[in-house]
Amino acid sequence: MAVGVALLAAAGWWVLRGPAVVRGAVLAPTDIDIDTPSMRARREAAIALAQMPDDPWTLAESLAASAPAESDKEDCGLADAPQFARTDSTDQEPAMTRAALPRYLAAQARIDAALRSSADPLDRAAADFINAGDMRSRAGSDEAVVQQAAVSSDPRVVSLGHAICNSTSAVPAGCSGLTAERWAQVDAGNGMPWIEVLAQAQARGDVAGVQQAMSQLAAATRFDMRFFAVPGAVARRLPEDGRDFAAGNELVVRGLGRAAALAFPTFKPLLDLCRDEAGGDEQRALQCSAISDTMYAHSDALLPFAISGALMFQTTGDASRRESIRAERAVFAAHWSPATGLSQCGTQRDMVHRLSRNAEIGEVEAMREESRKFVTP
Repeated sequence: MAVGVALLAAAGWWVLRGPAVVRGAVLAPTDIDIDTPSMRARREAAIALAQMPDDPWTLAESLAASAPAESDKEDCGLADAPQFARTDSTDQEPAMTRAALPRYLAAQARIDAALRSSADPLDRAAADFINAGDMRSRAGSDEAVVQQAAVSSDPRVVSLGHAICNSTSAVPAGCSGLTAERWAQVDAGNGMPWIEVLAQAQARGDVAGVQQAMSQLAAATRFDMRFFAVPGAVARRLPEDGRDFAAGNELVVRGLGRAAALAFPTFKPLLDLCRDEAGGDEQRALQCSAISDTMYAHSDALLPFAISGALMFQTTGDASRRESIRAERAVFAAHWSPATGLSQCGTQRDMVHRLSRNAEIGEVEAMREESRKFVTP
């Protein structure tokens, strides 16, 4: 359970957990028309369902009660993991009382080897990023990823290297070529690098640069942050069964934690430019609405999905999309459950599955998938 809690803490800013269990199914909107009667009905139904006062832990307790006894549950290798002393301090790391056992370390080494020998460039970058066994310092790990990204044409690797370059004061060699423009070049159609290009142009008072960035943003077909790319790559290498699962799960958690610490483009300059019908600029206001539409329909993470509602509100004063997103996020939160009982191994498997789906189909679609599965219509 401790590892599962750590995983939730690492990604906690993505999802606000709600207090309710939803008893009816609310399907996610399939269109981007924000003012139809069906959209309003779905939004109102979602809000009503998400606010039902049922306690989600009632379900959790019933699942735990019907689960096998702890002694009958699988051994996923938790006993081989490093052990730590308990502490009541929230700002002090617990002291290690026993190092990981050889089997645990060997399992992690096999996962590392599988990633490094993969034909997928993301796998190889992920291996350096998670740095299994701490063979390198943090700076050395960053340098290794950046060196791969500097010569890569894979948008997943380039965006990872670019994020590292923007997240550390000790800039690794190779960062000079990993600009937002380079990211945009290898990631055609993705609006995320242009969010950063826009902020840079606005900061230096480059009117032509702002216009170009807004034009590219309005023409974007998706907004992919790829926050779960590395955890997903590691999760694909985890064993399906046996005592090695906990060792692999630790590497997934490490990848998620490191990804959460990376810098992401800020949306504030875009929101400022679009405020109040874009200051009376009709063409720009149309661009702002187009950007909001694409963010709403084609974001791989909850952050740009949520920004789409704020952007529409800032541009037009219409809060319906923002409220629809809030309602859907409330349903996402209310649909959460342990699903596999409350055993530590079950919790780990549940979280790894969720991260894998986030990486495969995007966080928004994965949470809609969970919502549909959780409740009987």
